[in-house]
Amino acid sequence: MERLLLERLEVHLDPLSDERRRLRALASARALIANPDSSDSTRRSTVDALIRSLDAHYGDPAFLRPALKLLGDAAVLHRPLAPSVIAAVRPFLNGGKSLAADAIAVVASIAESSPEGGGEGGVSLLASVLDEDLVLSLASSPVSLVRSRILNLLVSSIGRAQSSVSLLRPHLMLQVLLGLAVDLYPLVRRVALDGIMAFCEVAGSDLDGSIIDCCYDRAVELFRDEDELVRSAAVRVVSKCGQMFAASKERMGNMERMDVIFVQVRTIACQSLGMLATFSIQFADNALNLLMDMLNDDAEAVRLQTLQTLFHMATHDHLRVQEKHMDMFLGLLADISALIRRAARKVLQLMMLPDIETFKSAINCLITNLETYPEEEEDIFSVLCYIGKNHGNFFAKLAKEFAQEIVPSCGELSLDSPRVAAIVVLFISSSISNEHLTCNIPVAIFSYAVSLVGRISCSLGNALNRDALMAYLCHHSEIPFSDTTLKSKVANEMCHSWSLHSVISEVKVKENLLSMNEIATHLKHSQKGVEQTDEELMQSIQSILEKVVETWPLIKLHCAHEVRRTLRTCKEELEMIAWNVSGSPSALLEFALQYVQIIQLIAEIWEKLQLKKSHIVGTMTLEFLLEKLSMSLRRMRYGFPGLSREVECHIIELTLLGFVFRLCEVGTCSNFVLKKLQAITSSAEFLCVEGSSKLSEFAKELLRSCAEGGTGETSQPFPIYKLLELFNLQQVAFTGRFKCIKAELQVFGNDSENPLPFVPGLPVGITFQITVHNISTNDRLWLRMAVGVSVQYVFLDSCQFTGRDEVRKFAVNTPFYATPKVPSFLLRACMLMECPSENVTYQKKDQRGPKDDIFLVCEEIEVYLVKIDSR
Repeated sequence: MERLLLERLEVHLDPLSDERRRLRALASARALIANPDSSDSTRRSTVDALIRSLDAHYGDPAFLRPALKLLGDAAVLHRPLAPSVIAAVRPFLNGGKSLAADAIAVVASIAESSPEGGGEGGVSLLASVLDEDLVLSLASSPVSLVRSRILNLLVSSIGRAQSSVSLLRPHLMLQVLLGLAVDLYPLVRRVALDGIMAFCEVAGSDLDGSIIDCCYDRAVELFRDEDELVRSAAVRVVSKCGQMFAASKERMGNMERMDVIFVQVRTIACQSLGMLATFSIQFADNALNLLMDMLNDDAEAVRLQTLQTLFHMATHDHLRVQEKHMDMFLGLLADISALIRRAARKVLQLMMLPDIETFKSAINCLITNLETYPEEEEDIFSVLCYIGKNHGNFFAKLAKEFAQEIVPSCGELSLDSPRVAAIVVLFISSSISNEHLTCNIPVAIFSYAVSLVGRISCSLGNALNRDALMAYLCHHSEIPFSDTTLKSKVANEMCHSWSLHSVISEVKVKENLLSMNEIATHLKHSQKGVEQTDEELMQSIQSILEKVVETWPLIKLHCAHEVRRTLRTCKEELEMIAWNVSGSPSALLEFALQYVQIIQLIAEIWEKLQLKKSHIVGTMTLEFLLEKLSMSLRRMRYGFPGLSREVECHIIELTLLGFVFRLCEVGTCSNFVLKKLQAITSSAEFLCVEGSSKLSEFAKELLRSCAEGGTGETSQPFPIYKLLELFNLQQVAFTGRFKCIKAELQVFGNDSENPLPFVPGLPVGITFQITVHNISTNDRLWLRMAVGVSVQYVFLDSCQFTGRDEVRKFAVNTPFYATPKVPSFLLRACMLMECPSENVTYQKKDQRGPKDDIFLVCEEIEVYLVKIDSR
C-alpha cells in the first residue's frame, strides 16, 4: 500500500500534472509523513520526493509555499530528516519575497524542535544555516514579512547560546535591533524593542555605558509612536536601562577612578622621559621608541602629553626622528581630536625630515589633512611654510614635478583646490628662504600666490609682514606694484627677518604634572595667528570697491567682456578675504559683495537695453533682472542699519537708476511710479541737505522731471536717455561702522529621506527654528511659504525672540493650509523684511501679507512632505 501511494505521489508531483493533482499530492505526502504506522524508509522517500519537486516547480509559489511548510513539519516530527530538509530549504533564504519568509519559518521551527528545546543546540543549528551576511541581508529586506520573521528568530536566539555560538556578534546584533526599532511597521518596531530588552537582560552589568545610552535614547524616541504596543515596549526598555544605570553607577565610578590613575602611573612617565631627554641627546634617541609607542595610547591625555614632550625635544634640538617612526607619527594628522591634530602639526613644523621620501609623505599627509579639515587651513599652511623653508634642498628636487602639477597647459587654474593652494604655499616658502630656487620657479606660480597673500601671511603670524610679502610676490611675478622704491634688497631683508625661532614658543618644563586644561590652553595659544586689523581689512575692501567703480566708463562703452572679468575678479577677491574675516568687518564684507552683485546687474541691464534686446537676457527675462536689482537694492538700503548718509544717498541714486531702467523698458510712467520716484528722490534730497554730500545732476534732473510730470494717469514722456547719460557711478567711502540684518531658517530632521507627514486638504504644522541677527522690535518680519503658485505669509512678532539684541532665536510652529492632493510635495520657505513705507499708498490684491516692499533676509530652504499612507 505504501509503495502504491509513493508511486502515485511521484506521478502527481510531476511538473506536467495540473495544479489540482499537485495539491492532492501534497495532502498524500502529509498523510504518509504524519501516519505513525509509516515506516522510516517511506517517510524518507516521501521527503526526498518533495525535495526533488522543489527544483521542478521553482517558479510556482502556489506550490512551493505549502511544500516548504510540509517539509518543515516533517523535520519537526522526525529529527533524522532535519539535515536533508535544511539543505533543501537553505537556497530559498536568498529567494524573493514570501519564499524567503517561509524558508525562515521552516528553519526556525526546526531549531525550536531541537532536543535542547531551542537552546544551545537550536542556536548551533541556526548558525550553521544563517551566516552573518545572510542575516544582515534578510534584516534589511524590503519585504516586511521577511524582516519580521528574521527579527523574531534573532530575538528568540538571544540568551539561549553561550558566547561560543551566536547568530550575530553582539555589536551587529545591537545595530540590527536599533535599526529595526524605527521600522515602518509597528509589529517590527515592537519586536525590535523586545529584542533590545532581552539583549540588555543577557548582557547585564557587562554592558558598556555608551551602549545603554543608545538603547535608552532609541526607546525615548518611540514614546511618541502612534502604536500603543510600541509605546508600552519603549517604556519597558527605558525602565530596564534605568535599572542598569543605577546598578553600574558605583562600579563604573571605581573603574573610572582607576582609569584616571593609570592615565596619570603613563602621563607622568612621558613627562619624565621628556625632562631627561632635554639634558642628553643620547637618552633622547633611546627614549624616542618608547615615546612613539605612547602615541598609540587610547587616552587622549597621554597622546597629547607625548606630543608636548616631543615638542620639548624639538625646541632643544634633541629630536632625531627616523624613517620607521614617521608612518606612526603622520597618522596623528588624521586623529579624531582636533587638539591632537594641531599638536602633531606643531611638532612636525620643527622636525628635520630624514630623506626626500619622508618629506614627500609628510607633504601628502598635510594636503590630505587640508582636504579633510579645510577649517584648519591657517594652521596647515603654517606647517607647510616652515617645512618648505627648512627643507629647501628636498623641495628643489621635487619642484619640477610640483610645477607641472599646478601650472595647467590650458584653461584656468582653480585655487579652490586644496592641493593646488598647498603646493603654491610650498613654492613661496621655499623661495623666500632659498633665493637660488627663485629662478627655477615659473612666474605664473608667483602670480597665483598673490591671490593667497592674505591667507599665507595670516598663517605665519608675526613672522612676515604682509606688505613685504606682497611686494616680494609682485616683484617676482612682474605685476606692477604701487611702491616704486621696491628693490631686490626687500626680498633679502624679508628672508633674513623670517627666523624659525621667532615663532617658536618656548615650553617651560614643569616639575609637576600639567593638567589637560593647561595643555589645551598652551596649544591653543601657541597656534593662534595674528589676524589682520579691522582697518587693514577695510582698506583692502575699499580698494576692491574702487576697482568696481572704475568699471563705469567701460559699462558706458559697452565693453561687456572686460566689465564681467573685472567684476568677477573683484568678487573672487572679496570671497578670499572672507576666509579670515569674523566679527564687525563681516558686515562690510557682506555689503561689498552685495554691491558688486548690484553693479553686475546694472552692467548687464545697461548692455541689453542699449542693444535693444529687451526680451531675453541669456536664460532670464529683463523683467526678472530688473526685479532682482530692485530686491538687491532694497536689501542694501534697509538691511544694513547704521549706514552713513553719503552711502545711503548713493544707494538711493542706484535705486532711481533702476526705476529709469524700468521706464526705458516700459516707455511710460504711471501715476504710482511717478509718486514713488518723487518720494525716493525727496529722500535723497533730504539726506543731502542733512549731510555733507550734494545731490547729483542725475538726481536733480529726475526730480525736475517728476515735478513736471503731474499727477494724472496720462503718461508724461521722461528724458530717459538724457538721465542715463547724466548718471555717473561715484566713489563713496564705505565704512564698517554698521551692522548686517540677516537670519537663518531651519526645519530640523527634515530632508528627502525624512519627510514630514501630511493629510491632503488639511493644514499641516511645520516647526521652524529661526535665528535673527541685528533685528529690532520695530522691524516687520514675515515667513513666506510657497507651493507652486500658492503662497502663504505668516507675520513674526520679533518681541517673542529670545537672546541678546545682536543674535536672537525663536521657534514657531505654523500651519500651512493649502496642502495639495498629491502623494508628496516640496514647500519653499524664506524670511522677508518689510521695508519702511515711502508714504506712497498702493493697495495690494493680497491683504494677508506684507503691505510694503520686501527683501530677503535669509536663503530659501526646502521642506519635504509626504502623504501619511505613502510613507
